[in-house]
Amino acid sequence: MGDVELTTEATDQAFSSPDLARIAKHLTEIGIPVRPASLGDDDQLPGIRIEHESLLVDESKLLYPGDVVHEAAHIAVMPPSVRAQVVGALPHEPGEEMAALAWSYALAVTYQLPLEVVFHDAFKAGGPWLREVFLSGGDLGVPLLDYWGMCGSRHAVGVAGLPEFPAMAKWLRDDPPG
Repeated sequence: MGDVELTTEATDQAFSSPDLARIAKHLTEIGIPVRPASLGDDDQLPGIRIEHESLLVDESKLLYPGDVVHEAAHIAVMPPSVRAQVVGALPHEPGEEMAALAWSYALAVTYQLPLEVVFHDAFKAGGPWLREVFLSGGDLGVPLLDYWGMCGSRHAVGVAGLPEFPAMAKWLRDDPPG
């Protein structure tokens, strides 16, 4: 990975895009710091780099503010023992990918972010399709969030008594017990 230059500005004042500033503020509040940085061109997603449990964002290279939500979702659904070690490329875990999609939708609903920003038309998994899936009550990835104790679902595979998706009991996954 190339050199990274971090800024020291407050997150909510560091980004010129209103959508990005709002996303960064909410993610930082729930425990996923988003910091402005000057990044090279060697990152998996233009303008975004995962550094342990935070996101570095180069707004000049970022294509879509919603991509920041999805990368944050990957951080959130990883076990903390993995999350603390990830720098750059993510481990490919299909279940975590589905859970990250559901988590992204929950964040959009909770913080009233436009779904067209979070699941934009160029989104790799099909932004328009994902918007339709979740708006029609689909639960892609929700059973895993439920199993990990992050929310409840109509499938009731996890901890009883949790708020039902898209409401979240917690935004960050815990390590499994034992």
